[in-house]
Amino acid sequence: MADHGVMPLRSHEVDLFESSRGRLEAIAYRLLGSAGDAEDAVQEAFLRWHAADRERIETPEAWLTKVLTNLCLNQLTSARARRETYVGQWLPEPVLAGGPDARSRRHRRAARVGVDGGAHPDGAAVAQ
Repeated sequence: MADHGVMPLRSHEVDLFESSRGRLEAIAYRLLGSAGDAEDAVQEAFLRWHAADRERIETPEAWLTKVLTNLCLNQLTSARARRETYVGQWLPEPVLAGGPDARSRRHRRAARVGVDGGAHPDGAAVAQ
């Protein structure tokens, strides 16, 4: 499999992302109004974090927040176009019981598998 210049994530880089996951999910949920869409946006931010030249990122928390915000705004732009044909009132979905902490623990376990076991958090195999 081709490398494409992507450096593998080191455990401290995964830990840094995971320590920001709850905050990122909260931001995405506030912007998107959907827990599922928020989780998808955070996962996409993780993929971009994995593909980034992390050595050149001076403030990872700010970089992650900016990337996530841009992803959410892009999704809202396309969602607005889809909602223009929706009949009825659009309401954000309620936060599920267990909140972001339960999801965050689940994602931390999945990310650790990605670092230690060669599997990506979304279940795809990672070249090592």
